[in-house]
Amino acid sequence: MRKNQKLIDQANKLSSSDLYDFLRDFNLNKLNNYQVEIFHATQLTNEYQKQIIELFEINMKQLYEQSAFGYNYDEKRDELFSNQSRYLIISLANSVLAFAHFRFDMDFGKRVLYLYELQVNMKYQGQGFGQSMIEQLKILCQKTQMSKIVLTVHKVNTKAYDFYMKKCQFESDITDPSDEDVDFIILSFTV
Repeated sequence: MRKNQKLIDQANKLSSSDLYDFLRDFNLNKLNNYQVEIFHATQLTNEYQKQIIELFEINMKQLYEQSAFGYNYDEKRDELFSNQSRYLIISLANSVLAFAHFRFDMDFGKRVLYLYELQVNMKYQGQGFGQSMIEQLKILCQKTQMSKIVLTVHKVNTKAYDFYMKKCQFESDITDPSDEDVDFIILSFTV
């Protein structure tokens, strides 16, 4: 357990540029027309924070409102911009086209890259941005010695579920409580 926590602590100490260096070759070959950046939440400009919240609300607010969790703007803002939060952002001319909000953490005794949000602007969906970000997160997971990527999907969000399962090869996680009366599914990709 100490080794796991030590690796989590090491990953959390990495700077944004350290993490980006892990992805440099991938981005030079795949996304050379777009800007790809990694930030700690504390490094985000006010403009990027605004765009992140707007994109999240356009894509997800209604799903949250219909879920058992409901939607609370202040709680979501605190989660999005927590000191532990990291961002992988794809942008064009300072406009956020897509983002992945993630953290390095322990989950049921495993060291994981926990993907909180993966959001793509509707105009850019279906162009490979989501899959590209997942591939980059898989690289980060390997380079930081995390055992897997974990995420939660609303059961009614079949488009996202199919994306993760079919295009990104995720599986139902051992911690998934789907046999209980919940409206979400926990998925993971083991590195």
